[in-house]
This record gives sequence, structure tokens and C-alpha cells, in this order.
Amino acid sequence: MQRALFAIALFFPFSVFAADAPPAKSFPKPWSSSFGAGLALTSGNTDTKNVNVSYTTKYDPKTKFIFKADALYLRGSANGVKQVDKAAADARGEYSLSDRTFTFGEIDYLRDPFTGLSYFVAPLAGAGYKIIKSPTRNLSVDGGAGAEIENTTGVGRSSSGALKSGEDFDWTLSPTSKITQKLSGIWKTKDFTDALYHFDAGITTTVATRVELKIAYVYDYKTRPSLGAKKGDSALFAALLVKF
Repeated sequence: MQRALFAIALFFPFSVFAADAPPAKSFPKPWSSSFGAGLALTSGNTDTKNVNVSYTTKYDPKTKFIFKADALYLRGSANGVKQVDKAAADARGEYSLSDRTFTFGEIDYLRDPFTGLSYFVAPLAGAGYKIIKSPTRNLSVDGGAGAEIENTTGVGRSSSGALKSGEDFDWTLSPTSKITQKLSGIWKTKDFTDALYHFDAGITTTVATRVELKIAYVYDYKTRPSLGAKKGDSALFAALLVKF
């Protein structure tokens, strides 16, 4: 008999549900961050365990400069055999040139041994344009250039110049719910057929004071993976996020 499938999103800060302290200032704090974690378990014919941990932070002093960074770790196993072990992170600073144009500098990181990628690092700089800018919806596109360094199983360490283009969209559906979506591609200047594409989309909704539930989908596609590895790698997960 097959047992029921259950999923648990976990995080343990004891102060999460405490009342917010009165704000010391009349204006918003420049830093806003969140930490999240989720755990999914199955038992019965197949025993599986999947864990995700995420962190995001943003510095916005309401001037022309914004800094934001995020990190994600995914780990999964089935019947005691590890099947997922993936880490991704990026950090980015943006400076507004006008109401809709901006420049940026960023660094992207990806580690995914199951696709043969021991590490991928790309420092880049460029410019972008905000196609839609409103209190509820934002859509921007950007392009940049820089370098990339990677270590791939069977190939070893390599480096090249890099070009990037990207798109970023968010839509605040209500005071408690928001949709986010990103798409980007990074191409080696040594060989434009060797590229890394990234897509992610998610929806968050407030479930308690300072606590949000997030459901997200992440997909990475490497046009030239290591020998025997699949080009595409995807994950669908849920987590509780604690904002601070």
C-alpha cells in the first residue's frame, strides 16, 4: 500500500509571529531581506527527500543606487541516493541614469555537479531600460559584457569573454501576493554556440506577519554540458520565507 505524499516547508525563528516593534524612523529602512527553507518528503514505494534553502537581500536608500543579491541551494535524494545538489547565487548593483535607463554591474554563480558543472562564475557590466514602470508592474531588459570562468567535468577549467542579455518582470497582484519572472542568457565570445540560459518564475503570498509562502520554478539550460549530462535541469519547489 502506498503511503500518502506530504510536503513540509520549514523555518524556525521564534520571533516570526511576534508583534512588530514600532518603527524608529518615519521612512522605510534601506535594507530588506528574507530567508526561506522548504522540505518535501515521500514514503512508500519510493522514499525521497528534497530540501531547498534561499536568501535574498536588497539595499534601496531611495536614491539612484540599488543593490540586490540572492542565493538558492537545492538538494534531493531518492532511496538514499543523491539526485540533486545545486547552488546558484548572484549579486548586482544598479545606478539610474534617468527615470527608465540604468547601468549595472553584477556577478553570477552556478554549481550543478549533476550537469557536470563544478562551477560557473561570470562578472558582467552593462545597461538596461525599464519598459514598464508602475507601482504594481515592472518590466526591464538589459545587456552587458564581461567574462566567464567555468570548470566542467571532462573538460576542466576554461575562461572566455562573455555577453549577456536579460529580462526581469514583476507584478504585484494585491497587497499580499506577487508574481516574479526572470530570463537571461550568457554566451561565450570564444564560441557563441556555448551558452548558459536561465529562467525562473515564482509567486509569493503573505501567510502571517513577516512570513510568505513561495512557489517557484527554476530552469537552467547549458548548450554544451559535460559528456553524458543532460542540457536542461529544472526544479519546482515551495518554501516559507521570513522577512527581516
